[in-house]
Amino acid sequence: MSFSGYDTLGQSVPAWTHYQILSIKGNALHIRGAHTFRGGIDVRDHRRLGGDPGVTSGSFAFNNTFTSSADDTSTAGTLGHSWAAFMMGLPTTSSIDTNATYATSNPYFGWYGQDNWRISPKLTLILGLRMEYEFGIKERYNRLIAGFDPSASSAITALAQAAYAKNPVPELSASAFSVLGGSLYTGPSGTGARFPAGQLMWLPRIGVAYQITPKTVVRGGYGIYYDTLNAQNLSPDLSGFSRTTTNQSSNDFGQTWLSGDPRNGISPLTNPFPLRADGTRFDAPTGNGLGLLAKDGSGWTFLDPNFRRSREQRWRIDLQHQFGGNMMVSIAYAGMYANDVRITRKLDALPAQYWATGNTRNDAIASNLNQNVTNPFYIANFSSLQASSPVLYQALASRSFFTSPTIRKSQLLRPFPQMNGLSESGPYGAVKGESFEAVFQRRFAQGFTVNANFTGLYERDRDYFKNEFDPQSSWEESNNGTPWRFAATGIYELPFGRGKWFARTGILSAVLGGWQVAAAFEAQPGPLLNWGNVFYTGDLSNICSGTQTLDKWFNTSGFVTSAALQPASFQARVFPTRIGGCRADGLNRLDANVQRTFRINDRLNFQLRMDALNAYNESQFDVPNLDPTSTNFGKITNNTSSTMRFLLIQGRMRF
Repeated sequence: MSFSGYDTLGQSVPAWTHYQILSIKGNALHIRGAHTFRGGIDVRDHRRLGGDPGVTSGSFAFNNTFTSSADDTSTAGTLGHSWAAFMMGLPTTSSIDTNATYATSNPYFGWYGQDNWRISPKLTLILGLRMEYEFGIKERYNRLIAGFDPSASSAITALAQAAYAKNPVPELSASAFSVLGGSLYTGPSGTGARFPAGQLMWLPRIGVAYQITPKTVVRGGYGIYYDTLNAQNLSPDLSGFSRTTTNQSSNDFGQTWLSGDPRNGISPLTNPFPLRADGTRFDAPTGNGLGLLAKDGSGWTFLDPNFRRSREQRWRIDLQHQFGGNMMVSIAYAGMYANDVRITRKLDALPAQYWATGNTRNDAIASNLNQNVTNPFYIANFSSLQASSPVLYQALASRSFFTSPTIRKSQLLRPFPQMNGLSESGPYGAVKGESFEAVFQRRFAQGFTVNANFTGLYERDRDYFKNEFDPQSSWEESNNGTPWRFAATGIYELPFGRGKWFARTGILSAVLGGWQVAAAFEAQPGPLLNWGNVFYTGDLSNICSGTQTLDKWFNTSGFVTSAALQPASFQARVFPTRIGGCRADGLNRLDANVQRTFRINDRLNFQLRMDALNAYNESQFDVPNLDPTSTNFGKITNNTSSTMRFLLIQGRMRF
């Protein structure tokens, strides 16, 4: 029961998901002279079962439709009205779900072989090869919508094109207006039983280690790795196999009733889903009966049927040297390149010639493309389907895209206009990066240990489309890492007490002995700022130059700040998404603790400890305001959720 302005009573049946992995693995090892051979197999079956039952016992909505003094319900409030409708048993709508469950799976086979070849006491070479074959995903009963056919002609193709020819827009001739394309289901008549398709992957590996001196070693390696796309990672699209029945209690504000008879004291709730002339009460799921038109008018993002798993190449070389018996230093260079990275692109992108490209607001283009024109997809144009395909006609008539006699002009100028939004998730991205790493380690000795490391990183991601009409994705500086990071940890046992340098006995030993301090420090720059498409007339290099303050984190001069002059609809991007050097506040944090264990007897100890989290009490500020029309533009007005200084004192009895 849902009442406008009040909390809802009741809930739907929760969705559920069950995972299974069936796995068989075998490995073998053989040593022959200077060679150590390893090999193995890995056979798996990934399974995912689940469903979302939804509202299985009815959902009833109450508002002011039947309690207002006029048909214009917007003049009346909802509080009180919706509750009055409930008290009288007058729901505006009654709905119930008939949803399908699913059972998806995909087998996986892998094998590998590797040889560790000890060429000499100082030189070792490792050669390996792994092969993986990941089958595509299969739904047990082919209850899976999977892919898009861009050249298919559907039941509305000719009808919509004929309707458009009667009222074409100036920018697109009737002969150029195309309504081709439609969704596909798995199975013999669709994309095949498995979706996406399977893929064979080869993963070679090579590694080498050479001992230059007894305390100096150099190591290097190269390998290829693949991502996975198995059934456990993907929630299947069951469109058509689940359906909601929604009944209106009245279509004319209660003059006549489609269920119940309130004038005679019979509430629509007594029989919210009355028996129909065909003997049914509920809308039966259509399964794959809608075929190519299953997604028309609804907007849809689908997975590339020939999806290629992301492939990453990694390489690394490092030099390690030991000083004395306790200290070690290593420096390393590492690199990576990943292709076929999964990102989403719009298949119905509005072509570039319709977009504004200047650095000033273009209201003419926005007004032209946003104007309403005759809708060739209006359901009245498909009246012939009532007789030839009544199930299809009813499905289209239930979608708002087909029930309006007008449509925005821009929608008609897009490819696949009948989809009302069409995007594909596929291997259109890439990542490249290089890093320098330095590590210092002092092993625990004389009551002291320390570990410190520094990483410098260069990474770029091709993970977005600068404009929806761009044929290729664009590169940008990555926010998946920082240009540098320094971290250090250390533990020091104070030199007092038994076995130490000072105060080995007596009262001082009892008071000062056994104390230990530890600290962890980390520092790194903040993330790059993510900019919207704004108008800017200055020099980009000046935006983040100069001293940063909370009131002026970056230079705001040069930005167009008037709300009336901001980019209008259909403005191609003229400002970068990220600017090198323009970053949010970074991390500079020290955590520390001091502790001591007091021995009471052989079986009982007492530990006293104090932790100081963020001992500096250093705030990490949130990103600055990036809205040029805001009075806070360029200012920082919030902190992040990082913990301020926090002291925790604990006492523990250990026995």
